[in-house]
Amino acid sequence: MSLSPRTTTVLLLASILPLVDSSLVNVLLPSISSDLGVSESSVQLGVSGYMLAATAGIILSTTCLRRFGPRHVWSTSVIVFAIASTLVGLSVDLGMFVGARVLQGAACGFIMPAVQHLVAEIVGRDGMRNALATIGLPAVIAPAAGPLLGGILVDAVGWRTLFLVNVPVAVIALMMAPGALPTTTGRRTSLGFGQALPAVLGMVALLSVVSEVGSLSSGWIVLILGVAAILVLVFCVADLRSSTPLLDVSLYRGTPFATVMALCLVVGAVFYGTLLSTSLHLQGELGQPAWVAGVFLGVQGLGAWAVRSLIKGPWKSSNAFVIIGLGLAVAATGTLVMQAVEVWGVVSAVVLALGAFIRGLGLGACTLVALSAAYEVVTDDQTSAVGPTVD
Repeated sequence: MSLSPRTTTVLLLASILPLVDSSLVNVLLPSISSDLGVSESSVQLGVSGYMLAATAGIILSTTCLRRFGPRHVWSTSVIVFAIASTLVGLSVDLGMFVGARVLQGAACGFIMPAVQHLVAEIVGRDGMRNALATIGLPAVIAPAAGPLLGGILVDAVGWRTLFLVNVPVAVIALMMAPGALPTTTGRRTSLGFGQALPAVLGMVALLSVVSEVGSLSSGWIVLILGVAAILVLVFCVADLRSSTPLLDVSLYRGTPFATVMALCLVVGAVFYGTLLSTSLHLQGELGQPAWVAGVFLGVQGLGAWAVRSLIKGPWKSSNAFVIIGLGLAVAATGTLVMQAVEVWGVVSAVVLALGAFIRGLGLGACTLVALSAAYEVVTDDQTSAVGPTVD
């Protein structure tokens, strides 16, 4: 079974909500800090709080999906995200901004696992590659296009509008949902708040190291990382022993699943690493403004869009590991082409665009297939835990 156009639209709209916001916010920090009359480092709390709350939401999403059903989790998280977006856009001080961003992040943590679970219910595990080639596309395009979009629009419409625009998007998705999404009943099960606590505390510790890495001594960094590792290990042991696991760590006992997740980690590192390298190369070495880097990242997004037709067509039954490997090789080729440009000019711009498009083809192929590969190596009973693990 395939997704209907209406169902695809509903799920795409929900997928866009958290991805665009998370990719925009770093570009908006100077405008937000100026408007609220606080430092950029203070506004950064809104970014850290969002990430932490999203992590907590992801950890708790599996049991919530089991207990309340994916349709209810989806609608509730979209509603809360819209309310939080309104509060962010109407923020009058730092406290309101950070609090609203935390609420927004918590909702974000539930949205994508719910979307993926709904897709799996509709199309089954075998149809996930075809479905996620469309539903997963924002995850490839938004991080590349978001900063450019934010940089262009923040001066034209203001940072508040870029958060408030989430509200009509959420309303349209909710209005279209009846008849488009399946309604399933949950079953009574523990939500596992106590079980999630060590994982959340471990993420707090890790996030504190990342955000304060320049001001902490090496001794403190080692100590905090050690505490974080112990807390995460406690969570993993508790999850393995629980009758209602949160992230179902036992999935990693299977070699195919562990291999897929390792590849997802590699693909994610390559994807975000290339975004950073492109910005540094164009702005630092070629002396071009940020919007030029954004244009080439947009071309990369076009490459990702172009390759989806192959994933939905000739490659829909091909071995996922082969596609991911080839995708990484093609992405490396495109990156080498871009890095070979040492002087800015018309010909150089064409070469950069070609390299960006080639890299987009490779990254699109390996990222979109990696999203669905985890579903291809588990059983039907384990699908509810795959979305949170991949996210």
